[in-house]
Amino acid sequence: MAASDNFFQKAEQALKKRNYDYAVAMYVQGLSIDPDRPEERRKCRAAQVRSVQENGGTTTGGRMFQIKNAKTLGNAKKLGMQKKYEEQIVEIEKILTIAPQYAPALMAQAEAFVATDRIQSAVQSYQWVIEVDPKAAAAWKALAKLYESQKDYEKAVECWERVKSAAPEDAEAGKSIRDLSAAVMMAKTEARQAASKDDSFRAMLKSEDDSEELQKKGQMIRTADDAEAAINYKKAEIDKEPQNSRLWRELGDLYSKVKQFDDAEEAFRKASEVNPEDMYTAEKLGNLTEQRIQSAIEDAKIASKQNPGDASAKATLQKLLSEQNDFMLNELGRRVAAHPTDFALKARFGAILMKNERWDDAIGQFQHARKDPKFSTEATANSGRCFFHKGLHDLAIKELTTALDTISDHDSDRWKSTAYDLAVAHAAKGNAEMALNLFEEIMSVDISYRDVSQRVDALRNG
Repeated sequence: MAASDNFFQKAEQALKKRNYDYAVAMYVQGLSIDPDRPEERRKCRAAQVRSVQENGGTTTGGRMFQIKNAKTLGNAKKLGMQKKYEEQIVEIEKILTIAPQYAPALMAQAEAFVATDRIQSAVQSYQWVIEVDPKAAAAWKALAKLYESQKDYEKAVECWERVKSAAPEDAEAGKSIRDLSAAVMMAKTEARQAASKDDSFRAMLKSEDDSEELQKKGQMIRTADDAEAAINYKKAEIDKEPQNSRLWRELGDLYSKVKQFDDAEEAFRKASEVNPEDMYTAEKLGNLTEQRIQSAIEDAKIASKQNPGDASAKATLQKLLSEQNDFMLNELGRRVAAHPTDFALKARFGAILMKNERWDDAIGQFQHARKDPKFSTEATANSGRCFFHKGLHDLAIKELTTALDTISDHDSDRWKSTAYDLAVAHAAKGNAEMALNLFEEIMSVDISYRDVSQRVDALRNG
């Protein structure tokens, strides 16, 4: 028996007794001796999550976690820079014992596994990163390259598609999808040739047919000119690989683009059926419901506009808008809980919470969302707007001023909106001069903006 197995056995016994803290301690001891044990590491990670949750902690870490564990985090980073990967793997496990879903540590451990040629463990760690943050393009990209190195081209293509979804500007993703799709087709052609033992002439014809088919597929996806042809082609692919959940998802996407919502839902549910572990299907179904409601709202708006005196049309529109509001509150809440590090979701959830006058809940989401530079300005401004509605004018002024200072284009709607709300906050606070200065500045670039001209006149004459 290996020395590590003794610790793993003790960990198993502790798990049966639900003594998660002791189980984690034993797993960590065993993994420090034998790091390349993916199954034991999986059990360790699950026990770490249960232990942290039972002790009232946060599995994904946070600002206070980073402050309290700065020394350990710094040491793990230093070991990586020194290429002391074996020691780094052990040090990172200490971090994950406290915050088992802390994505930067999981990412660093995956990279250390790659450096020490522990591919299976690396794949496992990258997958954990993605569970925490499905839009982690760097993890998807690394995972794609690992699958590619193992010649698992279909999985590699799936990962590159996720890279492209998370980072549309990534040129490497598009090229890799084309190259690997061709490699998949070639591999299938070679397999058919070997199985059927075709003569060279027939094999050549088959290869040419496949090449033409691949080119046709690429043109369809690029141009999307013929939705019906694209759908039929995807169905033909599914006939060949009915257990491939990615193909069912792609069929669902095609149906949703042409607003065949029932067919799209059926395809997405089939994706979940053939692969219950498919982590994207729930998101697809949520997006589909959102699209359905939005489509119905657009139709109702047209009907209401065409029949302005029709009370029934207006009532239908209001009912749909209310349904959309309730659905998005629940759906975005679910998504934020499932993806706690997705700042874009937090920004969207905060906006609908603000719309529903749930000021405190909205502020909480905006305070998280602004950690991402892409959402910092608007999230900070929205926090200020929520504070204003709570009557906390000093905090509103502070947040709106911070947001305004980051906007350089004074002709943009974002600048005018933020400056206007800041002026209103100053006026409510009694800072008439500050309010007048801001309103006049808005007036100098857009005199027709809201009621800015009337507000300037009122302040000057007041």
